[in-house]
Amino acid sequence: MKTHDIDAAVRGLNPHRATDQVSDDAWAELSEAVTRTGTDTAPTVVRHMPRRRLVLAAACTLLIAGVVGATLVNRPHQDQPQALSFTERGDKLIVRVVDLNADPKRYNEEFKRMGLNVTVKSLAVSPPWVGQMITFSARDDEEMGQIGRVEAGEDCNGTLNASDPGCQEGVELPKNYKGHTEIVFGRPAKPGEMYYHFSSTATDKGEVLAGLTVRNKTVAELLPVIKARGVREVEYTGSADNKPLKSVPGNWYVDNAMSPADGLVTLYVSPTPFR
Repeated sequence: MKTHDIDAAVRGLNPHRATDQVSDDAWAELSEAVTRTGTDTAPTVVRHMPRRRLVLAAACTLLIAGVVGATLVNRPHQDQPQALSFTERGDKLIVRVVDLNADPKRYNEEFKRMGLNVTVKSLAVSPPWVGQMITFSARDDEEMGQIGRVEAGEDCNGTLNASDPGCQEGVELPKNYKGHTEIVFGRPAKPGEMYYHFSSTATDKGEVLAGLTVRNKTVAELLPVIKARGVREVEYTGSADNKPLKSVPGNWYVDNAMSPADGLVTLYVSPTPFR
C-alpha cells in the first residue's frame, strides 16, 4: 500500500506547526478505511487535501429546482433536487456537493446511478472547512492519477461563484471510471459533536477566534476576550508536552489556541513566555 502526504499525518502530531488539524478519532477512522483488504474494501491510496487546487476549464451546468445538476443521460430522479451535481466536460465528469446536510447514502446512490463505484463520507468540521474536500482515496496510484480536485468558485458557469450550492469544491474523474474511490468532505457539526477536522489555530479566518492575537498573552488577559467571542468552555494543555491540565494560574502564557468543537477552545500554555 502506498499513502500520499504522510507528512500531513506527521504534522498532525505537532499542532503548533501543522497547517490543519484532524482529531485522533478521525485519523483512526480514516486509517481503518485505508488498511482494510479485499476486492470490495475501502481504497488504499489516500490523498489529503493540500491548499493548492487543480485548475480546470469551465463547464456548463443545468439549474434544477434551485440546485445545480448536470443532465448527462435520461436517468431516474433527475427531476428531483440532487445532493450532488454531475457536470459533463468532454470525457470527464466534474462532481460537486450541493446539499451539505444530505445523508451520505444519497451521495452514494447518485454515484451508483451514474455507474461509478464512488462512496462519500461526511465528517464534522469547523466552520471554515465546511463543504471542503478533506481527503479522497483510491486502491492504487493508477486510479488515484485519474482523479483531480476542483476548487470552490473555480470555472463555474455564468454568474455562479463559491457562495452558490452548485459551485463548491469537487472532484474530476473520467465518465467511464472503473476504479473504487472514497471521498471525505466536511459538513457542519451537530450540537455537541466534536470536529474531526479543524484549523491548526483558532485564530485562523473563519474560526471562533479569527484575527485575535493569543501568543504570549496571559490566560487572565485572554479569558474575557475569548468568552466575548461566544466560547462556553476553555480547556488547557501544556505546550511542551501536550498533556491536558485541569487548571492553570492566570499569569501563565498562551502559545496557541485551537477549537475542537463549537463553543470549546483549548489553550496551549506555559509558565514562561514563548520566544
